[in-house]
Formats: sequence, C-alpha cells, structure tokens
Amino acid sequence: MALVSIFIALASLYYYKERQRYFQEQKVENRLDFAECKHLKRMLPSADECKMQPVVIDDKLQIIYREIFYAFLFSLALILPFGYFLARLSLRPMREAVVAMDSFINGIVHDINTPLSVIRMNAQSISKAIDNEKIKIKTSRLIQGVQQIESLEEQLLFSVKVGQYELQKESFDLGDVLQNREHYYASLRKSLTIVMDVDSYIIYADKIALLRMIDNIVLNAIKYSPSKRHVYISIKDNVLTIRDEGVGIKYPKKVFDKYYREAKKSKGIGLGLYIVAEVAKLHNIKIDVESTLGVGTNFKLNLSHISTSKLH
Repeated sequence: MALVSIFIALASLYYYKERQRYFQEQKVENRLDFAECKHLKRMLPSADECKMQPVVIDDKLQIIYREIFYAFLFSLALILPFGYFLARLSLRPMREAVVAMDSFINGIVHDINTPLSVIRMNAQSISKAIDNEKIKIKTSRLIQGVQQIESLEEQLLFSVKVGQYELQKESFDLGDVLQNREHYYASLRKSLTIVMDVDSYIIYADKIALLRMIDNIVLNAIKYSPSKRHVYISIKDNVLTIRDEGVGIKYPKKVFDKYYREAKKSKGIGLGLYIVAEVAKLHNIKIDVESTLGVGTNFKLNLSHISTSKLH
C-alpha cells in the first residue's frame, strides 16, 4: 500500500510537471505563429486576419497518460516478484513455528499414550478384582479421566491433520447413528435431558469426521448447560439442529477461530468448534449460529450438499 501511494505521488508530480511544460511550449508556439502571421500581414495586406490561437494540449496529455501507464506496468513487474520474495521471507519463521508446534503435538500425544494405557488397564483390573464400591467409584472416575485425556489427544491430532485430511466418504444413515449416540450423550451429564427428534436420513460423507463434528457441538452444549436443562437434537428439511439452554455465546462469529475461548475459566483449549468449522468446510456444510446470553445457543447445519436425495 505504501509503494502504491509513493507511485501515485510520483506519477502526479510527473503529470503536473509535464503538463505545465507542454502548456508553456504550446503557448510559445502559438505566440510565434501569431507574430509570423502579423509579419506576413504587413507584407501582404490581403492575407487572412491574424488571431491568437488557444492553448490545446490534449494530444500531449495522452502521451503523458501512456508514459505513466507504462511506468506503472514496469514498476509492477519489478515490485511483485520482490514483494513476493519479502513476504515468503517474513513468513518463514511463522511456517517453521507451525511445523515445530505440529511436530511437538504429535510427539507429546505419542509419549502420553503409553502411560495412559497403563493407567486405564490397571484401573480396569482393580475395578474387576475388588468388591469395595467406594474404590470402584474412584477407579471409574479414573477411567473417565483417562478417556477425557484421550479425547483431548484426538482433538489435538485432528486439528494438526485437518488441513491435509482426505475424506473417506460413504453412504450411511445419520438418523440411526444419532439415535445410537443418544445413550452416550445422556450418560455424560445425568442432570441434563437429551431430546432426540431424528428419523432415517441417508447422507454421503466421511462418517468419522462428521460424527466428530456433531459430537463437538453436542459436548459443548452439555458442558456449558446448567443442570436440569435440555439439549435438543433434530433433523428437519435437510437441517441438523442442535439447541441448548445453556449460558449462551457472546461472540458467535469468533467461536470457530482456533484456540478461541470466550472466558479464561472456560473448559477446553478452544479446538472443538475450530474442528467443527474445518469438517463443515470439507463437506460444504453451512453453519448458522444463533445465541443469547443466559438463554442458550442454536446451531443449524445445512446438510443438503451431502444428502443422498440432493445428490441423486
């Protein structure tokens, strides 16, 4: 932008300078023609009447315009490659940092998997070997904690790979998948009620990625809803709706940004809805978010592009 401003300033200076020069040259030329006419009039009284011609430099201005245009093209040819080189050079540290971060995440997840597996296996063995209910409850909580960490690992890995993710599409009944998922959603918060209103709905999509997308929205609804509230899941007219009666979202347009969290005390690291947006983009699914603080949030996912009725 600064270079464009400099070019405009220089072009304007050149234009006014050249225009003034052509104006003065034409003015002098007209005066010489007038003087020559006067001299001829004295020698030949019958000659035409002498008149001072107005200064007209339209043709000269066209020359200036062409020169400025060619200078602009020449400057553009020089600046663009140089600007591209500078942009790549300036972004190189950022690209290296992103690659290093992705590598770090992959390494950390791999290193954590082994001790997590040991913890889960031992907790399950203890739970089966003893009859003490208090210890069984504690081991159950321990296993749930391991599952939460594993879920976070999956989110991290998926967020790293989503840019290069290749969809494995297949036809399946989304309504059936959600109905089978209802028990799992209900088990996460006993104090909430899951209201499922879905019929058979055949789609052509990546089943694993799509289920991760839906799970992330539903889990957020469960996580940020007060007790004794409802989470509604329905499919009507090619639209999947997930509505909660939770705390609401202050800035709905920002929630899909990577690592965005509305409050410092919010749970998670801000990857869930980022993954939702990326999976939706891969499937050409449009998402609308309506939210009111203290009332709840409504996610609407337009599935018409992956519906088999649309495809056929």
